[in-house]
Amino acid sequence: MLAVSFESSERISQLFRQMQLPFPILSDPRRDTYRAYGLASGNLLRLWAPGTIWTYIKLLARGNWYHFGKSDLRQMGGDFVLDQGGLVAYEFRGASPHQRPTVSELLAVLDRI
Repeated sequence: MLAVSFESSERISQLFRQMQLPFPILSDPRRDTYRAYGLASGNLLRLWAPGTIWTYIKLLARGNWYHFGKSDLRQMGGDFVLDQGGLVAYEFRGASPHQRPTVSELLAVLDRI
């Protein structure tokens, strides 16, 4: 597993330590990877959809706070699974930040390849 973010490498290091992630995060401040996978910027209505607001409320209730800093809140993310040959076996592009595939969905894809 690998994550790619447009955040600076300094910010990535901070997030990696704070979240204690078991996988690496790469910094792509020019967003070449985002463009290559067709991940666009969202509009404000999508950004602050009820599901996104609810997600942040749940995080705050658990004592988690994300410091946005200079983050581009409009950049939409995605989830991709590549096969052994580097071909995309699964792709998910959320219409708003809170839309993500479940872990079960991703594991099912991995089981198929």
